[in-house]
Amino acid sequence: MSRSLEVRLADVDEPMLETLLHLAQDDALPDEVTPPLGSGSGWNLERSRWFRAYHRAAAGGLNGPSQEKSWAVLCDGTPAGSIRLKRTADLNTAETGIWLGRSFRGRGVGTAALKLVLAEARSAGLLQVVARTTAGNIGAQRILGGAGALLTHDDDGAVSAAVVLPH
Repeated sequence: MSRSLEVRLADVDEPMLETLLHLAQDDALPDEVTPPLGSGSGWNLERSRWFRAYHRAAAGGLNGPSQEKSWAVLCDGTPAGSIRLKRTADLNTAETGIWLGRSFRGRGVGTAALKLVLAEARSAGLLQVVARTTAGNIGAQRILGGAGALLTHDDDGAVSAAVVLPH
């Protein structure tokens, strides 16, 4: 019998930021975590700088200057990745995104983290959470669909998701 994992969200302070960066560099592809920056496709100084700046800006929260909040995803107390909420032009809606280290995928961590971030969105008074992924990211589509998202296959090959939050 397998025991269930304890998944929780934690604020990203400076020590957690460095832990997440090391996790991303060791256990995720750069394009899963950052936009393409600098030369080459691997981790580089520009990507690392962007990662730090992004999480520092998101520390202000949904009502802060960036209107975004990121959390570390902890699995049994160990950092597993990061999840975020960012307000959209419709202030009742936020976009979410997640990355997990490869060693934490396929274990239910993403599903649990999305459930927690949806609860955060409800607590913030949001009415809807949206996301975009690629058509090939079946894992993300399953997680989003399992959370009640309506999935729409876009003309550009992406998949859009929308979860209406009950109040």
